[in-house]
Amino acid sequence: MFEAGHAVAGLLPFAISYALVAMLPGANFAVVAQAALTASRATALSAAAGVALGASSLAAIVATGAGALTFGGLAHQMAASLYGAMLVFIGWNSMRRALSIKAGVNEPKPVPVPRYFRLGFVTAVANPATALFFASSTLKLDARGATHISLAVLVFAIAIVWFGLLSLCISEPAIRQFYSRFRKHADIVLGGALVALGFAAFGH
Repeated sequence: MFEAGHAVAGLLPFAISYALVAMLPGANFAVVAQAALTASRATALSAAAGVALGASSLAAIVATGAGALTFGGLAHQMAASLYGAMLVFIGWNSMRRALSIKAGVNEPKPVPVPRYFRLGFVTAVANPATALFFASSTLKLDARGATHISLAVLVFAIAIVWFGLLSLCISEPAIRQFYSRFRKHADIVLGGALVALGFAAFGH
């Protein structure tokens, strides 16, 4: 019981970090936003489900590989440094992109509905930035055995909730207009939070 509780507590920083990473504009975000901008909730939710399944599959694959590595003092420090550097890098890029955003939103051309799930899955499972995030964070966690399943389930839950809500919200005309107006400030705040978490990771 104590070990289970300790494992859950150990996944909390990862869950917070991944939630922030998922919220940042990127390939996964773009696919879901593209689906939502077609004003079809079915296609948007299909893309969200594809991204969630792809991200959880990637987390399981990467965690299995990271878990095979020998875990020790040096590995822990290297993983913590890589993890922190990755968060700082993602957060800084988010703030930099947000500061360079120009007025106006170009809506992409819609993609046929049946392709959205596959597009979301392939985009998420082949996302190199997310793969590096999972690799560094799971090595830091020393994820092994059943923890791989917990990690994959956690990633799926976070992704389906966030991207599902995102797809539903952006498909609403009023919310879509609101987001396009304030996304610059939101991205700066999220990026700053990731940078702070990254620097905090260096001390672990």
